[in-house]
Amino acid sequence: MNIGGGFLPQNQNAIELLDQTQRGEVISLIEVTKRDLKFHRAYMSLLAYIYDYLPNSFKKKVAKDKFYVFLKHLKGNYEVLFEFKDGSKMIEYESISFGRMSQKTFESFVRDQLPFIYENVLGAFFEGDIYDAVVKNIEMEYEKFLAQL
Repeated sequence: MNIGGGFLPQNQNAIELLDQTQRGEVISLIEVTKRDLKFHRAYMSLLAYIYDYLPNSFKKKVAKDKFYVFLKHLKGNYEVLFEFKDGSKMIEYESISFGRMSQKTFESFVRDQLPFIYENVLGAFFEGDIYDAVVKNIEMEYEKFLAQL
């Protein structure tokens, strides 16, 4: 707990941290939250649900179990590790693994992902009332997933 710029420990770990510091010392903390496996599974299930709406022409090119990688690539969620003389690139995709992303960051990632999928994936195949209906169905399914958590 922080009151007026001071640190008031609320559990044993915080008390031990306080005992190891000097008065007036500045401490930098990184928030670490336990990832919720149910939320992670709900996200993957939601991607599978969205994938099922996509036309067969897309499904022939991108397998269902690689849809999340397709989204990473499309959104640019990768780092270029090396660029070859022919212009091809060796890339590494950003990880959404439990060890690399906190629950708070993952929730933000999912929240940002849906509008991107609507505009850049579904928008490439659907428009007008059909697009609106698909998005509405996905939003309702997303609410169902969240209600289960």
